[in-house]
Amino acid sequence: MDEKQQTSIESKLRWAWHQERRYTHIRGAFRTLIWLIALLAIGFIIDWGLFAKAGLRANLGVILLVVSAGIMAWALWYEWLRHLKPFDPVHVSLAVERRHSGLNSLLVSYAQLDPTSSDKATVSADLIAAMRDQAVVQARPLDFRKIVDFGQLKNLLLVGVGMLLLFTVLSIRWSEHVNVFFKRLAGANVRYPTQTQLKSVSGDLTVRVGDAAILSAKAGGVLPSEGRLFTRPAGSNTPWKELPMKADAEQGGSYTREIKGLTGDLRYYVRVGDDRSEEHVVRILTAPQVTATKVTLEYPKYMNKVASSSDQLNLEVPEGTTLRWSLTCTPPVKRCEVIVGERTFDAKLDASGTKLDFELPAKEAFKYTFRWTEREKEFKYDDVQYAVKVLPDSLPEVELLRPAANGLATVKKNLKINVRASDDYGLSKAWLIYTINSGKEERLEIKDFQGAAAQELTHEVKLNTHEKFKGVKAPAKIDIAIEVADLHPDGAKRVRRSATRVLTIVEPEAYLEWYKAELAAQTEELKRSRDAEMTSSSQVKAIKAQETDQKPK
Repeated sequence: MDEKQQTSIESKLRWAWHQERRYTHIRGAFRTLIWLIALLAIGFIIDWGLFAKAGLRANLGVILLVVSAGIMAWALWYEWLRHLKPFDPVHVSLAVERRHSGLNSLLVSYAQLDPTSSDKATVSADLIAAMRDQAVVQARPLDFRKIVDFGQLKNLLLVGVGMLLLFTVLSIRWSEHVNVFFKRLAGANVRYPTQTQLKSVSGDLTVRVGDAAILSAKAGGVLPSEGRLFTRPAGSNTPWKELPMKADAEQGGSYTREIKGLTGDLRYYVRVGDDRSEEHVVRILTAPQVTATKVTLEYPKYMNKVASSSDQLNLEVPEGTTLRWSLTCTPPVKRCEVIVGERTFDAKLDASGTKLDFELPAKEAFKYTFRWTEREKEFKYDDVQYAVKVLPDSLPEVELLRPAANGLATVKKNLKINVRASDDYGLSKAWLIYTINSGKEERLEIKDFQGAAAQELTHEVKLNTHEKFKGVKAPAKIDIAIEVADLHPDGAKRVRRSATRVLTIVEPEAYLEWYKAELAAQTEELKRSRDAEMTSSSQVKAIKAQETDQKPK
């Protein structure tokens, strides 16, 4: 076989391979095109019908693009690239013989038994040449390019072209939607066109706790009779609560809704017609709260008490105590007014607006409260009322134990005075208060307690030798009492006087008669007491004896 004939067979095989490869390219291209159009359609439906309608973030389009690109890469390999094979004479020969069964494997043997192969030593060269000549003769009239039937691609081409035309028509018809879709795939934060266009909404709001939030929206285009407001607590995954928004009859396209009694942050969005707003937050500013309390109590010096502190805002303190408040609050405040009765003053604030100090003297009981001005929006809040109860420093107690009653005496009497005195925070001094014959009241200091809280004292006055009484002669009348004072700075007004005793000065004979009468009276009283006791004892014995006789034997 000459070289020209050999080249002819190999050229026809290569032409057949090119035809087969062309078939693979056309089929792969149209299948990939169908995949692309289908993915674009599905992506548009997901983005427009789900992401956009639900108000999800626009950057989800990038995720959609990445997923679609991954699917397209797989489809390109599966439908196209994996079918592309390099030129293989044996493979092409098999394909030709499947179309022309009369070759009886001559063409395959021709491709396999190359005379230049290293295996020719095992096969007769003449036999190979004869076989190859016969293959050339048999293959010369055949058209190797018919190993592929392009007619099989007819339905695929019709489907691909139809989908491409449909996609083109829809892209022209809804060009704005398609344009937005491709922009969203690129991550742009754009919205699809709607029949109703929301021009503005209230956006993010900040309101005081307990106040109402008025949420509004303005729309254009096709306007429905009412809008819809969707709310739920911020940070919660609970289902959205749907509320109607009334249309303003005077201002076309305006919709409002008032939300009352808000105590926590609220997330919301508005839907009017087929348009939907972004999600916004109504932030609730709660009233400033005292989170840490330290009240320093500085007591009056005369009480000799060490300063103490309390963590309570309602207090009970001794009279005259100075109170110093050091409070920590949250959130930060711009101003804190302290209101005490009709008086109002500002507490001292630090730079952070969370720490404040003020002081007040506790001269009498009072109530106080705070008026807070928070820093961010300067909202004002009234606090609850607190009270400071003041315990007054009571007057000292004094009891004149001796003399226990009014009585008679002579000018030689030694007047023995016994007194019991006490006070909450300490005693100052004691005085003997006396008058002679209802004359001028005189004071005689008899004791310096030096701050003792309680003490019993004894004092003796010899009437005939004491300079204040040695001039007294019978008959005379001396009124005596004891006054004690505490350590209060206003000591002149803080004294307490005991009961008054009247001592009548008489001659010795009269005193002796009185003494005898008193002694007789006391003796008689003792006798009556003894007789009464004996009578009672006899009655008790009689009752016991009667009870013994009545017991059954």
